[in-house]
Amino acid sequence: MSIRLSSEPPPAWLGLLATLGAVLAGTLIVYPLKSVAPVVSLSVVYLPAILLISIVWGLRLGLLASVAGAVAFNYFQLPPLHRLTIADEENWIALIAFVIVAAISSTVAGLARAQALEAERRREQADRALAELAALAEERDRMQAEMVEAEALRRSDELKTALLRSISHDLRTPLTSIIAGGAALGSPSTTSEERGELSAAVVSEGERLSRLVENLLDMSRLEAGKAQPHSEPVDLAEVLEAARAAIGRPEVVRLAVDRELPLVDADAAQLERAFANLLENAVRHGGGRPVLVKSMPFGGKITVRLVDQGPGIPESERRRIFEPFQRGEGGSGAGLGLAIAKGFIEANGGEVSVDSVVGQGSSFVVSMPCREGG
Repeated sequence: MSIRLSSEPPPAWLGLLATLGAVLAGTLIVYPLKSVAPVVSLSVVYLPAILLISIVWGLRLGLLASVAGAVAFNYFQLPPLHRLTIADEENWIALIAFVIVAAISSTVAGLARAQALEAERRREQADRALAELAALAEERDRMQAEMVEAEALRRSDELKTALLRSISHDLRTPLTSIIAGGAALGSPSTTSEERGELSAAVVSEGERLSRLVENLLDMSRLEAGKAQPHSEPVDLAEVLEAARAAIGRPEVVRLAVDRELPLVDADAAQLERAFANLLENAVRHGGGRPVLVKSMPFGGKITVRLVDQGPGIPESERRRIFEPFQRGEGGSGAGLGLAIAKGFIEANGGEVSVDSVVGQGSSFVVSMPCREGG
C-alpha cells in the first residue's frame, strides 16, 4: 500500500482526531494480544499509527502521537496498571523508539512534500510553456495563412496584369480591322471586288475576336472550377474531325485516326475545344507545313499524338507553355489555347504532355482512358 502525499498536509484538527483515534485503537488491540505475547513487546502495536500520523501531519502531531501512545500503553497495559509510572528501562526505550519513528517518518514526509511542491511547480511551468508554444503555433499558422492570402492576391494581381497586357493588343487588332473594314464598306468609291474582300476580312476578324472571347470565358470557368464535364460515350475520331473543321486552316491537318477506336467517357464539346486549340497552335507554329494527327489504343487508354514541323520548344519553356498567358518565342495570340486544352483534357480524366526537338518540331501527346466495356 502506498500513501500519496499532497503538497499541503490536511487540517490540524483532523490530525488531532486521527491521533486520538489511533491511540485508542492501538490500546484496544493490545488487550486480545496479551494472551499470545508478552505485554512488554506489544508496544509495537502503536508504531503503525505513529508512522501514519507523522507522515500525513508532520513532526508535531507525530511527537504527540508518540507521547500519547507511550502514556496509554504505560497507563493501561503495564503494571502497576492505571498509574503513570515507568518501572522498567524497556518502557523508556519504547518511548524513545516512538519518537525516533515519528521524527524519521515526518522528515521523510517533509522531503516528499517538498519534492511534490517542486514537481507541481515544474508542471505549472511546463503547462505555461506548452500554452506559450500553442499560442506561438497559432500565431505562426495565422501568419502563414496571411502569407498564403497575400501570395494569392499577388498572383491574382499578376494574372490581371498579364490578362490586360495579353489581350489589349489581341482585342485592339481585330476591332481596328472591323471598324476600318466597316467604314470602307460604306464608301461610295469602293468596288464590288473590294467590298467582297472587306466583307471577308470583317468576318474573319470577327471570328478571331469571337475565339478570343470564348477562350477568355473558358479560362475563367476553368480557373473558377466551374467547367464540370457532362460525360457521355464519345468517339474521339468524330471529335478530332470536328476540331479540324473548327480551325482556320483545316486543309493543313492530316488525320490518321482509326475509325474503330474504343469510346471514351467525356464531354465531347470540351474535348473538341481542347483539340481545336492544340491543332490551332500546331498550325500556327508549323508555318504552313502539314500537321499529322494519329492515334492508337494501348493499355486501356487511347493516345492521340499531334505532330507539327515548327521550330520546336526549348526545354526551358516546356514546363510553362501550359500556363495561362504564356507565349512561345515569336508566338502570337493571348497565350490561352494550351492552358485551356490542358484544363479541359484533365477535367475529363486525361493527360497531356509535349515532346519537342528544337529545329524539327513538336509532338503534343493526349492520353484518355477508354470507356469501361466500350
